[in-house]
Amino acid sequence: MITIKHKVTKKERRRLTIFVLAFFFIIGFTCINIFPDWLKIMNNNQQIKHLQSSYENLLDTQEALKAEVQKLQDPEYVERYAKEKFLYTKEDEIIIRKTDTN
Repeated sequence: MITIKHKVTKKERRRLTIFVLAFFFIIGFTCINIFPDWLKIMNNNQQIKHLQSSYENLLDTQEALKAEVQKLQDPEYVERYAKEKFLYTKEDEIIIRKTDTN
């Protein structure tokens, strides 16, 4: 087996050095320009997750409020609610509160 040694000339070494430096410069420049945009994307993704959970909580609250509005359309429920919550009574009614004693 014959091996041929190729001696690297100064011109080839200089060309390779320039190529490597140019390559690293391009990679570094690209990374520097992309990094702030990448941070913005990450922050936006976090905001999207936060806003999505807030939106879901608001939808749950909306459903609960719609259910309460539906209940408040019933006069019997309104009467019972007022009696329990605000201790309202009709004439000739007496309120007796039962307390839990453990």
